[in-house]
Amino acid sequence: MRDEPGEEMSEFARVWKIYNDEASKIDSTLTEGWNRGIDVLLVFLMVPDTGDTTNVLLEKLISLQTNSEPVVTTPPGQLPSPIQVTWVNGLWFAALACSLSTALVSMLAKQWLQAYITNISGSPLQRARQRQSRHMELVLWHVPALINALPLLLHVALLLFFAGIVVLLWSVNLATTLATLLIVAFAYIFYLASVFISVIYPGCPYQHPLSEHIRKRIHLFSSFLLRSTHDDMGQIEDKAVLPQNRQINLRHDDKLDACALIWLLNTSTDKYVISAGLQAIAGLPRDFTAVHILRDAGVTKLIEQGFQACFDQDNTMGLQWHLMDAEGALLYCKAWINLIRGTSNQWPLELLDPLWKLQDTKDHVDGATIASCVIALSSIDSHIAQWELLAYISQYVSGDIQLSHCTVIWILDKDLPTSGVRSAAGLALYAFTHGGVIDPFDYRSEHQRRNTHSTVMLHALTTIAAVPERFGAGELLNIVAKELARLASPLISQSHCFSAELKEAACTSLFELVMSERVTVGLIPDSVLADVLHLLHQSRVPFTPSHCPAFVEILVKTLFASSHQGVASWSVRLLRSLLTECPMAVAYAFTENNGIQAVLRAARIGDIDNRRLQVDSWRSLFAFVDSAMSLHPATDQEPGYLAEALSEGNIVDKIFQSEFFETVCFAIVSHQWWLFEVSGRWTSTFVKLCRRRPHDLVWKKLIKVVRDMNEKHKGMLEILFQLESILSGVAKDCSSDSYEESLGDDLSMPTVTMAEQRLALRPTTSHQMMRVLRDGTFT
Repeated sequence: MRDEPGEEMSEFARVWKIYNDEASKIDSTLTEGWNRGIDVLLVFLMVPDTGDTTNVLLEKLISLQTNSEPVVTTPPGQLPSPIQVTWVNGLWFAALACSLSTALVSMLAKQWLQAYITNISGSPLQRARQRQSRHMELVLWHVPALINALPLLLHVALLLFFAGIVVLLWSVNLATTLATLLIVAFAYIFYLASVFISVIYPGCPYQHPLSEHIRKRIHLFSSFLLRSTHDDMGQIEDKAVLPQNRQINLRHDDKLDACALIWLLNTSTDKYVISAGLQAIAGLPRDFTAVHILRDAGVTKLIEQGFQACFDQDNTMGLQWHLMDAEGALLYCKAWINLIRGTSNQWPLELLDPLWKLQDTKDHVDGATIASCVIALSSIDSHIAQWELLAYISQYVSGDIQLSHCTVIWILDKDLPTSGVRSAAGLALYAFTHGGVIDPFDYRSEHQRRNTHSTVMLHALTTIAAVPERFGAGELLNIVAKELARLASPLISQSHCFSAELKEAACTSLFELVMSERVTVGLIPDSVLADVLHLLHQSRVPFTPSHCPAFVEILVKTLFASSHQGVASWSVRLLRSLLTECPMAVAYAFTENNGIQAVLRAARIGDIDNRRLQVDSWRSLFAFVDSAMSLHPATDQEPGYLAEALSEGNIVDKIFQSEFFETVCFAIVSHQWWLFEVSGRWTSTFVKLCRRRPHDLVWKKLIKVVRDMNEKHKGMLEILFQLESILSGVAKDCSSDSYEESLGDDLSMPTVTMAEQRLALRPTTSHQMMRVLRDGTFT
């Protein structure tokens, strides 16, 4: 799963989790191999020293020469001379010193390896930086080379020991000496040959600890010679640019991040891991100081190859490019722009066709816009390429296309033709509305610049929206409304970056713009309007009683005008807060503007694939019905026309005349998923309606539908029992046979039988049984 747009290099980004997993596996394998090798060396060094036996033999020879007993005389030429004894002792003591030194360094190396793989904690990014720092120090201090040299030290010890044997045997037996010398020479010739063969042929099985280090040294020397040659010929790419980049103060964390990505790309052979590492470069901040490290490591070429892999080449009828991964191609384009910033690099000619294919796609507008950025940067002198990019930006401003907030911010943050314009405009607008000047130095920091830009714009726009006449912005207030509405998204997602006073001022300004219908359907994109409504609901703006009826009317109109699920969802939630225990004026505004039908329409939109919208719609309706039931006519306090309009019968009639009950019956029959989630709320609501209008024929159909549902799911027993109890009581009080006939067979089950059924299904106390007998309710 990919990261959220713009979060590819964040604290908990996917690439750092992958890096930690890969590093853990590789470090475990590497340290385990080193530890096993060191253990083998230590075991080898524990073998009994054969030098003791040799010393015993030498002592015996000397004692034989000084013994008074008659012995067989040995020719003087067969005994070792003093010079030979000196050489033998020297060589064997040197071999012993090498062996003991190997043991000492081996024990130290095991401690180093233990310290290397322990005590790494924190977020994925922090763990990755700790591990990369340790790895870089490990390589810098040549620990791998030193560990790999331990067997070499033991091999030298063996060579010294063999040399001592040859010297010892030289005066004893020439044939034995030559045979031993031949075997040792052959063994060490093979030893040296295996080292050089593995250097020349890296794939051969004759690998030696020194082979890898020799290959690296040869590669570095060749690269140095090649670079020197290119310097003399003046062919280094971006020679005028790179020294300038090197002058930037390189931050240690940025260096670690760049080196970690390079290590991941060089070490892993998994395509998923490599693509994750390359796509993470799309999230580099503007002030990242280690871009040149990635560029010098050849990552730009890998990004271009990754972009090509997002397309399928069809050679059936000419070369055709088919886009397979639009999101991946977008990330590769962002990564490429991040790497070539400040250089003269251009997009490869062989990849222009797939880039144009991405630019022309209609299903992924964000990808098409970023592709236009790449073309504009690659063709900086082409006005046509610049116009393509500006066309996308103008379409977004006019509302013809919808770009994600991250894409808009990313475009305006990069070195493009529009770069810096928005930030400069924000600074100028703030200075115009508040006076004073903001230090542009703050904009050099990526994090500070983004936060400051949004804060500055909010301060300026809320001030203008509050008193537009003061700034002569009466005719431009619609533009102010659009810009302020676009800032609703960062106010929601980055709420911690803004002060409580600023958020309150922004919410108040947006509420006033909504009330004046400058922020409404048709004037701004539906996605932006959804963010505004979300912000108003989240901020809990204290609506004054005089504003509530008008706001309810606007929300009802919004529900009729838009089918966007986000707009519908937040409109319904705002209506619920307004309709809960609402005054008569609010209830009147809701019913007169056909609010019941509007919320039912939103519930039908939720029937498709939005469960939350369904639940919120029905909860809002039940809140309104409860409020309508609690309202009483106030003819003594209200004017005559309002008292008549707000009479209880008028509001309740609106409920029964709407499609409320028909939609409820349809929802029950179709077994919709929200039913039992809100049953605790709508059961009491229907009981109140039934008690208020028990003679309405709608109850006949509702009881039949509820009874059929209860036979299948056994979840409708409570409402069935209460409705039948109310209607049976009304029928007895009226003593009307015609009323019972109108209900048909729906009341054939006696009330006592229903109570008995409920008591059989649920354990009850004596207190609950008395409540059933008293008022026909069960809780």
